[in-house]
Amino acid sequence: MRMRATTDGPASVEADVLAVPVYKDETDLSGDLAELDAAAGGVIHDAIAWGEFNPIEHAAALIDGGSLPAGRLLLLNAGLRGRAGFRARRLAQVATRQLNGRGARTLALWLRDGEDDDAFAAAAAGAVAGTYRSTAIYGRVRDTEAMARSVDEVVFVGGASQAALDRGATVGEGILFGRDLANRSANDLYPERMAEVARALTDDGCEVEVLGPEQMEELGMGLLLGVGQGATHEPRLIAVRLPGWKDAPDDRRLAIVGKGVCFDSGGISIKPSENMGDMKHDKSGAAAVIAAVRTLARLAPETPLMAVAPMVENMPGGNAQRPGDVVKAMNGMTVEVTNTDAEGRLILADAMTWAERQGATHLVDVATLTGAHSIAFGDQVSAYFAKPREWGDELAAAADRAGEWFWEMPLVGEYRASYDSPYADIVNSGTRDGGLIKSAVFLSEFATVPWIHVDIAGTAYLNADKPYGPKGATGAAVSALVALALEYGANSR
Repeated sequence: MRMRATTDGPASVEADVLAVPVYKDETDLSGDLAELDAAAGGVIHDAIAWGEFNPIEHAAALIDGGSLPAGRLLLLNAGLRGRAGFRARRLAQVATRQLNGRGARTLALWLRDGEDDDAFAAAAAGAVAGTYRSTAIYGRVRDTEAMARSVDEVVFVGGASQAALDRGATVGEGILFGRDLANRSANDLYPERMAEVARALTDDGCEVEVLGPEQMEELGMGLLLGVGQGATHEPRLIAVRLPGWKDAPDDRRLAIVGKGVCFDSGGISIKPSENMGDMKHDKSGAAAVIAAVRTLARLAPETPLMAVAPMVENMPGGNAQRPGDVVKAMNGMTVEVTNTDAEGRLILADAMTWAERQGATHLVDVATLTGAHSIAFGDQVSAYFAKPREWGDELAAAADRAGEWFWEMPLVGEYRASYDSPYADIVNSGTRDGGLIKSAVFLSEFATVPWIHVDIAGTAYLNADKPYGPKGATGAAVSALVALALEYGANSR
């Protein structure tokens, strides 16, 4: 998809479609929106008056362009004002998604509020993301040539720099890559297959290392191996390093660690059958970190970054881990397994320890870790925990720039007592109350450097089609990780 900026105003820009945001409080047109409506011959006013578009109820409406050079107007529900990056990305995503399968080739996007380069970059990423079709992976018959039509070029009305638009487009491509990985079925993408995906990143200049079960056993990764011991497909630990990792200062190496459960049945503590098929998305954290490192290899290969993806299947086989088993972590701690469905924190714990021993001085882990996240935050906001909080502030700022919505949660050390075990150093599943926070408290036991835990259980995939995306993976955290790593790399030089 081509991206370019124009100095033309919205009333004079030429395109097949001009996308126009309308905020919820703008049922009475005024200001710049009234000026555009006058130039168009009143078509926006008429669409609202006739109920073709209601900024309170409708996500979008495609109407005639009236007297404008743009053939059609796409009115977009912009919601409430604020969160410029999030709003810009969402508007662009809705705009291109609404035009998928239609004849529009050129889209002009008017963001209206004089956004800066970060917001334009977020919008460019959203424009690419909006073209995503989950059926393109497996829909050989259903995915017709007409359905595959999408916008070829997005023209940004305003002061965007080409560099920001190009950066955003590259991030958008990374989001699509991550979504494909997360959406691939468990019989298609299991641990060794994910390792093959990672090995292909050598073409982007990355160094790739893959550990198998024997190597993990030698290193003492009892938590990771225990989760995967019941599955036919054996675990893997994948590490992808950018060229900048090797030559980085000893105190400036960032590792991003993603939970990679290719399928999560719950193990012996088996999940209910309803919606269990969505558990192929339990590898969304791994998909995010691999997509992020691939994107950064193309944007800033000098970044001192390593992506680590512990990959397993959590299955109830004859050799599966049992409730009551005691396993030993790579850092020496013993863990009593009280719930085999609390497996993500186990594989992350060993992966985080390994990353530190490889030289990581800063950690971020990303995981579809708890159902409690979905209950508390839904599908719009990712929760994060940080030690120290200043390190978390950097990620939150990066997420804002990238157009993602992250929210800090407290790391309550007093909850550590709920993990006490009569047999081992710690249990893997505490009491149910406060489960979102307690999962982070468990992970904090395995981080000795500045660390952030991001729970994307609610934001990693959609349970139904939305105006901004189809059912399935969303690519959550990819752009935030890229933005954080770019800033981190700039501060390392």
